[in-house]
Amino acid sequence: MASSVEHQTGGHGHHAGMWVFPRKEAITADVSGKTFSMPSGYKLALGIAFVLAVLGVVGFFIRATSDGFGSPGPWGYYAGIFSFGFMITGAAPLVACAFRFTKSHWRRPLSRVSELFAIMGVVNIVLFIPLLLAMPPIYNPDAQGTDLEVRRTLWFEVPIGAPYTWDILCFVGLALCSLAILWLSAVPDMAQARATATGFRRGLYNGLSGWWYGTKRQWNHQKAGLALLGAFYFMFVIFVQFIFITEFAMSMVPFWKDSVLPPMYTVMSFQSALSMILIVLFIMRRWGGYEGYVGKSLFWSASKILLGLTLLWTYHLFAFFITYWYGRLEVEQNILKYLFTQPYLVVFLGNMLFSFLVPFLLLIWNPLRRSDWGPPLAGLSALVGAFLFNMRTFAAAFNTGNHYEFALSHVPAAVWPDIWDICIILGGLGIAAFVYLLSAKLLPLMSIWEVKEGTLYQKMDTLVKGEYLVLAKPE
Repeated sequence: MASSVEHQTGGHGHHAGMWVFPRKEAITADVSGKTFSMPSGYKLALGIAFVLAVLGVVGFFIRATSDGFGSPGPWGYYAGIFSFGFMITGAAPLVACAFRFTKSHWRRPLSRVSELFAIMGVVNIVLFIPLLLAMPPIYNPDAQGTDLEVRRTLWFEVPIGAPYTWDILCFVGLALCSLAILWLSAVPDMAQARATATGFRRGLYNGLSGWWYGTKRQWNHQKAGLALLGAFYFMFVIFVQFIFITEFAMSMVPFWKDSVLPPMYTVMSFQSALSMILIVLFIMRRWGGYEGYVGKSLFWSASKILLGLTLLWTYHLFAFFITYWYGRLEVEQNILKYLFTQPYLVVFLGNMLFSFLVPFLLLIWNPLRRSDWGPPLAGLSALVGAFLFNMRTFAAAFNTGNHYEFALSHVPAAVWPDIWDICIILGGLGIAAFVYLLSAKLLPLMSIWEVKEGTLYQKMDTLVKGEYLVLAKPE
């Protein structure tokens, strides 16, 4: 889609397209026009996502009617695709918050892209309910012989409603916090667009931003609110991820006790969320008409963060593996064999290849890191690796057999997806894509007020014979 707004491209030659400076007078009309339009390619993407979502619903109902929720085994791949989606959508809003804390100018075009994933938080609550139904109870209903009377979980004492009530409250709280961040960030844009919007959008904008008039006091309150909500969300998302990976993976494998798995899961979620955001921005730049807003400098800067997260995840994987390998207890060896070296070896090797080796080799090459396609390509590889990680971890955890066993006494066989598992996996991807594509037509993919603010703080200038980016420091 061609853009109707004029842009100044900073630099030439080696710096061509690295920095872009849109005209602030035309940003609102241009971005609003893109938001309200519905090109044929967008309709096609919506249609494909909808078909996949329907396919997933069909697979879910057939699985539920044929297997029920009495045993967790049939729901291993459902847990895997839910975790993959939660890993991305839960951490994505944090990207905008983190780079606001560091006052990075280059992050302005990605703020709204990351915040829009907050809407998936509501969908995650609904998708999480079947996992609660499939989870085996904490108290063993058939305790006998050497079986444990209480399954090993993170609960030292089992409070009323545990784990179901407390787990669902975690997801509800996380969704509310992320939606508050999205709302507070989008209020200025909705207030500006409510005069020109029509139909449902106009009613939505008036209802959510009717109190906003852009006074200095309101801007100060918005800035403070985003800072407080961002800090709280950072703590909360890590806590919820700890609860989830411990409850639905570690506690499902007898005697699996590991302090490295939760932080490794969190690091991978940050890596996956940033990767997905870069892919969305690349699509916007190449085919969405946003090349005048998204310069190569964004990908160049984000690639350094992505490389650091890739190395950090690999460190946590090594720390987990070496601890169990060096301990040499029989149960520890069985866990290593089960999750890594025997039935799921091929999946684990694919996980290592796509989560570490491919992104690492791509991102250490400077010419590729400075391009607009190199970091998204590395991000796509990281997403494939995260997908394999979740499929392997949760399919294995849900199919260990006796979850009340004192320790994993044998290495279970691998359980591979059947046709309904594949439908559920495709449906999970389709639901996330469909919700996000619809969200991008309710709120603009670009944070208009932040991009406008950025045009006031940065420009290209020359010194002697060199051309440099000049940045203002507002505070």
